Amino acid sequence: MRVLIILSSLVSLLAVGCSAAVAPTAIPSDSPPGTRAATATITATEPVEPTATPVRTVTASLTPPTGPTPSPSASPGPSTSREIAEVYLQGPFGSLDGETGRPGESVQPKELRPLDQYAQGANLSIGLRHVQLDFVGWTVSVSPLREPTGDGAVVLSEGPGPEDRTDYIDLVGPDAGEWLLRLEARIFDSAEASYHWRLVVPVRDSPPNGELEVPAPDLLVEAGRRSVSAEMGGGCYVYTCIDVGGLTPAHRLSRIRAERGAIVMRPSDGSPLVGWRVTGWPVDGGLQESRSFGRGKAPEGTLEERVSLPRGDWYVKVDVEFDLQRGDLSYFLRVTVD
Repeated sequence: MRVLIILSSLVSLLAVGCSAAVAPTAIPSDSPPGTRAATATITATEPVEPTATPVRTVTASLTPPTGPTPSPSASPGPSTSREIAEVYLQGPFGSLDGETGRPGESVQPKELRPLDQYAQGANLSIGLRHVQLDFVGWTVSVSPLREPTGDGAVVLSEGPGPEDRTDYIDLVGPDAGEWLLRLEARIFDSAEASYHWRLVVPVRDSPPNGELEVPAPDLLVEAGRRSVSAEMGGGCYVYTCIDVGGLTPAHRLSRIRAERGAIVMRPSDGSPLVGWRVTGWPVDGGLQESRSFGRGKAPEGTLEERVSLPRGDWYVKVDVEFDLQRGDLSYFLRVTVD
């Protein structure tokens, strides 16, 4: 009889199945709306194995936040990393990040890359590489380098914060001469820092409307002692974009003979390039027969590139990417390799 009772009890337990119960916890009447209970008791039945205990109870404590929940629209607090933000200066020369230092720290101007501002009083701008950052306070000044006038630094722009937060600062560049441009900046979510650039301004007046047309350099192509200037195609350079309606016939292009199959390419103004690509197709053929003769990324400060072409008479296209983010242009010429 005792055996039958034990078996009957076991069958009853198996028939119960899976059940769960949550013990409610009272919430104080003065709690803010949406406050959850601090403790919940969960009872769950696990699958019954022949040798397992049928029921197990698990208790979990849920601790509510100690402070108010931040609003989704609230501005984030200051960064804990306090890293120095990347700041660039943009003008007729292109775009270049500033040499950074601690607030008030000076630099050696000779160590800075000289930037050709192209004209007196040219429009400049200072911006942040990270789009989510803002200037909340700044002072931009220039100091003469070659012929000090005794007047010291000249302030070009000042901005208070935080009511004047902005992600860029517009400037009017200085007169002719060589200048050290300094930015002392307080940047939201970034450490305070100073930034420096070296400007070289020629004796050239800006147009009355302020719109500079900075000419793009020619591309000089050399083979041995021969040199030609390639025809400029489409693309953008600083403030100007060029669009060509069609290809110039091969017999009207500048032509150069490369007896050893190698040509050297370099911008006429001596400016560096950071990328290039050379393609071509037979003069007596068409674009559908185009092929690549080489491409690459040039190290910083590269003034020329060398590329080899196979034997033939080629309609050649050269794509050049200029440094300082000034743009990219295409050039065309005819190269005959005997």
